Amino acid sequence: MGESLNKAIGLGVGIFITLLIVSGVITIFSQMQQIYSNVSNTDTNVTTRFGKFAMYDNTEITGLDLVNCANKYYNENLVVVYYSGRDLNNADGVNYLQELVDNGTLKYEDKFRSTVEEVEYDGVDKTRISFTKM
Repeated sequence: MGESLNKAIGLGVGIFITLLIVSGVITIFSQMQQIYSNVSNTDTNVTTRFGKFAMYDNTEITGLDLVNCANKYYNENLVVVYYSGRDLNNADGVNYLQELVDNGTLKYEDKFRSTVEEVEYDGVDKTRISFTKM
C-alpha cells in the first residue's frame, strides 16, 4: 500500500506541476496577445493622427489655407498652429492673423511652406503645424 500511495502522490504532483506550467504558458500568451493588440492600436492611432495633418506636412499652401487652418484648430488641445513665431491657437493669435490680413501684410494668395511635427508643450505631446512665408 505504501508503494501505491507514493506512486499516487508522485502522479498527483506531476499533474499539478504540469497544470502550473500549462497555465503559466497560457497566461504569457494571453498577455503577449494583449500587448500586440495595444501596439497595433497605437500604430493605427499614430497613422490616423498624422494622416489627418498630411495636407500640411511639407507642402505649399496659400494664405487662405493658413487662415482656415488657424480657425479650424482654434483652442485645440493637441494641435498648435504657428506662424511667424507666434501661437495662433488662442484669441491673441487669431486676432494677430486677422490684423495681418486687414493691413495687407498677409494676402490670401500668398504662398507658404507648412510643416508638421510632434513637439512637447508643458509635458504634453502635441502636433505643431508651422507656416513659413515663401
